[in-house]
Amino acid sequence: MKRLLIIIGLLLLFFNAKAQTNVLAVADSLYNYGSYAKAISYYNQLEDALPYSQQIAKSYVFLGNYDQAITYYNKALNSNRSNALLKFELCKLLIQTGKLQEAEVLLLELAITDADNPNYQYYLGVVSNALGQYISAQDYFFNVFELDDSNQKAIYELAKYNLKNRSFDKVEYYVKTGLKAYPNNKKLIALVGQSYYLQEDYHKAIAQFLKLLELGETTKFVNEKLGYAYGKVYNYSKAITYLEKALEKDPKDAYNHYQLGLNYQRNTQYLLAEKHISQSIKLQEDPLDEVYIKLGVVYNLQEKHADAIQAFTKALKENPGSEAAYFYRVYTKLVFYKNMNTKIEEVESFNKRFPGSKYIPILNVKLAELKSQDFQNKSE
Repeated sequence: MKRLLIIIGLLLLFFNAKAQTNVLAVADSLYNYGSYAKAISYYNQLEDALPYSQQIAKSYVFLGNYDQAITYYNKALNSNRSNALLKFELCKLLIQTGKLQEAEVLLLELAITDADNPNYQYYLGVVSNALGQYISAQDYFFNVFELDDSNQKAIYELAKYNLKNRSFDKVEYYVKTGLKAYPNNKKLIALVGQSYYLQEDYHKAIAQFLKLLELGETTKFVNEKLGYAYGKVYNYSKAITYLEKALEKDPKDAYNHYQLGLNYQRNTQYLLAEKHISQSIKLQEDPLDEVYIKLGVVYNLQEKHADAIQAFTKALKENPGSEAAYFYRVYTKLVFYKNMNTKIEEVESFNKRFPGSKYIPILNVKLAELKSQDFQNKSE
């Protein structure tokens, strides 16, 4: 009888082990084929699921349940603290979920054991950036660059930081180094394009942004930068073309409407200039005095003097101390009003309000010219 019980016990152990093997095989198969929820349920049927915590963690990552993924990564790591790959996977997930200090601790552990691994240095830079420790971040990114001067992500971070600080020579150095390894890196091309633009080297900037277009980068950013740059080199037709394309991407961009209006004005297309500057005003929430002044100028160029006076008056409502708005309004009244006494009063009022203004000689000359014309007309 005792012997029979032993045999039965052994058989039960055998069948249980076989069942566990089958469960594991099914779990692994489901995991490999991407059926992660079912895979997790099978792994959890195992009597000892701890050795498979990494697979469960990865499954939760694929399912988007990051809290559970972190829980199982920690279980896996607690049973195998020296597993660098496991630790690195957890670091990236901690960064993704904003647990930056925890990620930093693990990354520093990894960097101590393998100081020449550029991945650890790069992610330490990412964490430092996110924590606002920008100098430390740059040190880490530079470490990556020294270890691997073709690392595009580190080069981008170095170039971007130097662009922000207007260290243009460094921007060009890093970008050129990066483009040797990857000539079509759009992010680096965009950075050097912005660098040239800020240095007012507009032709070089245009060349870079055109290259982005050739690479299929037809974004608002690229088109508006081309529009601004072409405007700076007096190619108003092309500036208009690209600013129109930028507005197709974002029709409510007040600044681009304003820039487009200015380019239409310079291209002597005054009705279109009026349209886009007016649209810019409708869309803006910031003080609009300068925009109203530009609109008034456009009205004057079309001899719509009454509309111009209204625009300059609106500019003064936005900024009552605007000397330029007062000047343009008085000058327009000199042209538009018929009564000479009213014209004289307008100029005298301006001279009292802004003594020593650079605009006084212009108004005085215009008034003298009008008085002379008025005298000649009366003499005739």
